[in-house]
Amino acid sequence: MTASLSRMFDTATLNAIHKEIAPHTDAPPAASWTLAGEGLWGCVFDLGDGTMLKVVRRHGGLGSGEALHHRESETLGFLGGFATGYVRVPALAAGGIFTNSYIGSAPPLAGWLRLAALEGKRLTTDKVLTMSASERDLLGERIGAAIVDFNAEASTRAAAAGTRLADTITRSLTLARAQLATAELHRAADAIAQAWETLRAAGPLVFVHGDLNPGNLIDAGPRAPLGFVDFAESGWSLAEAEFRHLEPLGPFRDSIFRGVTARRGQAPNMRAYYLAAAADALMTVAIQGNAGHPRDAMRRTGLLRHCLAGAEIGY
Repeated sequence: MTASLSRMFDTATLNAIHKEIAPHTDAPPAASWTLAGEGLWGCVFDLGDGTMLKVVRRHGGLGSGEALHHRESETLGFLGGFATGYVRVPALAAGGIFTNSYIGSAPPLAGWLRLAALEGKRLTTDKVLTMSASERDLLGERIGAAIVDFNAEASTRAAAAGTRLADTITRSLTLARAQLATAELHRAADAIAQAWETLRAAGPLVFVHGDLNPGNLIDAGPRAPLGFVDFAESGWSLAEAEFRHLEPLGPFRDSIFRGVTARRGQAPNMRAYYLAAAADALMTVAIQGNAGHPRDAMRRTGLLRHCLAGAEIGY
């Protein structure tokens, strides 16, 4: 896939982006870039020299691109591309903000990051769900162990760096509540926030990735550590914040929990887990509302009610 196939950036715009970042990093010409991924908040390009370029938009989902770019830049700055037997993170080579937010035909841009490429392929939810049961169980247990290792190493490094990046669940609830249209959903958001803050105050807190889903994992095979990417939601939180996206993945969640329990020696707190999952479901409702087929809206609402019930919150 070539860079010109990006929905957001045509060839002339990519050349203009290259011109903007050239004084700060020796990236190869845009003609050699290939599109590696594209989402609400921007694109990731493989530069063909062992590095990746992430371009962040100012507007996408909830929140701001500037805030997401700041969190990821700060996090990668102190993580330093570390690796254990179970997890690895990309090293930050360079980064910056766009002083000119309007470059070519691009949407308004917030910033850019140049990262070391991680060996392997990005997972997808479809790929995970179509694996054999044994393959999926093995992958889930590897993910669980990787999460434990990440939280331990990242917490040590974050504490040494003195970072004060805030809790991702609290942040998500605040952003979601501002977009919710009904008093009923506001009550749900407030109840989740109050229950989460009570658990959070009791701790312990760890430094979390904050947005772990198959699309943010790089797999180089069953004997290699898993790569974690996209740290825009990182911050200090309960460990269960790492599982916020798992409830729709069915039995895959349980295999991840087995990996966590085996590596950490302690099972997840299920009430904290369901509170994090409820916050995530509420954020999905805030972003997507009644979009799509009516059944889609019903599924979103159903997931929210299911998670609230698991968290022992009436709805």
